[in-house]
Amino acid sequence: MWKFQFMGFPVGVHWWFWLSMFLLGGGATGNLSQFSVLFVVAAFVSVMVHELGHALAGRKFGAYPSIYLHGFGGVTSLPGAYFSRNQHIWVSFAGPLASMCLAGLSLLSFTAASSMPQASRIFVAILFQINLFWTILNLLPIQPLDGGQIFRDIMGPHRRHIVRWVGVWVAAAVALWSLRAGQLFLCMMMAYLAFMNYQETPGEGGVITR
Repeated sequence: MWKFQFMGFPVGVHWWFWLSMFLLGGGATGNLSQFSVLFVVAAFVSVMVHELGHALAGRKFGAYPSIYLHGFGGVTSLPGAYFSRNQHIWVSFAGPLASMCLAGLSLLSFTAASSMPQASRIFVAILFQINLFWTILNLLPIQPLDGGQIFRDIMGPHRRHIVRWVGVWVAAAVALWSLRAGQLFLCMMMAYLAFMNYQETPGEGGVITR
């Protein structure tokens, strides 16, 4: 595992992250193309920016965050603080907000710098697509995605069964759509999340990482 410090946060990157991003970027075809390499770099930047959003918000409210990148993306652990419901919602939303800002900057860069080299334009285009599409997925009301955690906090502790079943059905619907669209990786991930939500014991506390 690659470990380093960034902006005061401990960061760990598992080898499975690099492999899964490579496969997502077209490496599953067996061809090491420029697009695949650029996709891996763009995915790393995108996930780091997203998790930094969570980490910075968590540190603002007294936590001592650490970031871990794995095969399905990333997670930010937030020990050392007890968040109010509003603070928890803000910390959950800070990641998608950072991703949306990166998507906006990518779009501005792509449209404003028509003279940049082709590889740079491809990289910026991938950054935009990743941060737009992944943010939309991440805001779906499926735990433990950020949208699921926000939905859980809005609904409150007495409506956990609603949160659970909404997560099951939304994840299952996206998994079915992904299968029909030929997006096998997304289908597997959403099927796994549907199973996770189904297996959640009613009344359990929420996840402590995001």
